[in-house]
Amino acid sequence: MHASTSAHPAADPRDVEGFHASTVVTDDGVRLCVYERPAPEPDAPTLFLVNGLGGNLITWRHQIARLGPHYRIVTWDYRGLYASALTPAQKSAKVALDVPRHARDAIAILDHFEVERAVFVGWSMGVQLNFELAQRVPERIIGMIQIAGSFGRSLSTTWFGKPGERFILPAMGIFKHVVANGGRLIDRAIESGLLIGAARRLGVVAPSIDVGLTRELVAAYVHLDFDVYNKILGTLGDHDAEAALPTLRVPVLILAGDRDPMTPAWLSKRMAAEIPDAELVIVAGGSHYVPIEFPERVNAVLTDWLHRKLGHDLGSGQ
Repeated sequence: MHASTSAHPAADPRDVEGFHASTVVTDDGVRLCVYERPAPEPDAPTLFLVNGLGGNLITWRHQIARLGPHYRIVTWDYRGLYASALTPAQKSAKVALDVPRHARDAIAILDHFEVERAVFVGWSMGVQLNFELAQRVPERIIGMIQIAGSFGRSLSTTWFGKPGERFILPAMGIFKHVVANGGRLIDRAIESGLLIGAARRLGVVAPSIDVGLTRELVAAYVHLDFDVYNKILGTLGDHDAEAALPTLRVPVLILAGDRDPMTPAWLSKRMAAEIPDAELVIVAGGSHYVPIEFPERVNAVLTDWLHRKLGHDLGSGQ
């Protein structure tokens, strides 16, 4: 692995104030776009943000606004997605896209930024990846915040259980073709708020969701490489890190919404029961996107937990 410190072109989906983008080249040649917001003080702790599948830096905007003044923050675009796109040759060679490979990428990024220890913050796929990292580099984890996710076998433990496992990947295959052929019509549906409005009316997301942020994210999401995206999604169904749960020796905050069809609250309750020092918070009315539906509530939970469990003084603020 080697790294380039030259600035990576920051497209607007990743244009969050205070971050510097650069490139880390992995041992199999993938160029990862990585982001760092420098520490406000020399001894400030680090937050390591581990995205959901299809998520990127802007999904954390509300949490960054609250926590950024107190932490160094490091994150990245997953291999094959957003600014970490694969080359045609890498796609043809079928470079690894499974959870263990993403874990090795994460460790390479920690090494690149010389992060000895951090608070690992995961959302959705990031929860599963964090549990994998807990088995590989437990000594680098100060504490863990896990939002709307699973320990593994995501296609059968999430959504609607075993029936969901049968329809998710075929449905995403259809979605890929809709996006590829929808072109300007899809862009207009996003810009007009039609898609987000429909999701709110159907109860997929809470009415309080940050519409502007969601519009930015969806506008970037629909232009992903869905061949790669769907391969990553498939690997999540094959991976299982449940064995990590009882071995965790750091404080863990598990946060979920009670109206999340993707990663239901029962799953968060099960994880909390298996982790020795876990604290569970269920946000009423929250879906899979609870950090951008109820940002003030989520930020209050995070700051309180970080203060009580890790001794981090974050002062007052929203």
